Amino acid sequence: MILVFGTICIDRMRLAPVLPPPGGYIEITEERFLLGGEAANTANALVGWGTETLLCGNAVGMGRDGILLQELLNQKRLPLADIAKKDSQPPTPVCDIYVTPDGERTMFGVGFSTMEIGIDVEQIPYEPTAWFTAEPNMPKASVLAARLARDAGMQIYLMDFEESTGVLSPGVFWQSSTDWAGRRGNMQKNVAWVNDWVDRHGCFAILSDGPNGFVAGSPEHPVRSYPPFPAPKVVDTTGAGDLFRAGMLFGLSQNWQIAHCLQFASAAGCLKCRAVGATTDVPTVAEIVAHVEKHRSVSDQYL
Repeated sequence: MILVFGTICIDRMRLAPVLPPPGGYIEITEERFLLGGEAANTANALVGWGTETLLCGNAVGMGRDGILLQELLNQKRLPLADIAKKDSQPPTPVCDIYVTPDGERTMFGVGFSTMEIGIDVEQIPYEPTAWFTAEPNMPKASVLAARLARDAGMQIYLMDFEESTGVLSPGVFWQSSTDWAGRRGNMQKNVAWVNDWVDRHGCFAILSDGPNGFVAGSPEHPVRSYPPFPAPKVVDTTGAGDLFRAGMLFGLSQNWQIAHCLQFASAAGCLKCRAVGATTDVPTVAEIVAHVEKHRSVSDQYL
């Protein structure tokens, strides 16, 4: 079982030809309301791949937005743990995402700073030996949940956690991107950065750099760079990191070799970029495996 803790929100996707300059105006060409949030994105992929998954996140909220978010969760048939406090209903988190034709996105959020007010992480059904994963958008709650999961004997996979949280240690998997660490477009500096991170914490670390590939390693697996898989036409990069995380957890939960996990995760993140939204057109296991096989010249470099 994989327990996914973190953000559940509405992604209000808005397609725009370009971003306007300060004080300018641009006509939006299309608007969609989709299920989003790092935890929901990851859990949605895992459930689609047939993995036993439990989603634990913020309260969906009340009113029109809360009703919409609940409908989006129901449509995806995501198993959702009830950890909401009955006497607290913070607003529904909504992320406005502006996507331009190059596939890049700019995001504005509302309701994210109050998400952890409405939940009680001690109600989460931590299960020994199962996998636990989280991101730190709910700072105090995510750290406490990670510690409770560790104390319960769960296997830990963390995304974007800072070292000050005190939950990084040998045996933990850690993932982030050059949006938060390292140096975008400089693989040499990223290898050095990950080497230092691994030396300090002893964990398995992954630092992705979008279309430039990623760096990964641990004390048992020498830190090195890995090339990206060729992507189809990039439509939207929203959720690519969440799909990478889902791919890693899918392989780890089945005791795959690390190289196989990295291949699957990288190809999953790449194929996600072919559609608007993180929870739409999620690539199937067969599609991901076929992509790895098709690009053997790339996948062999993971071995």
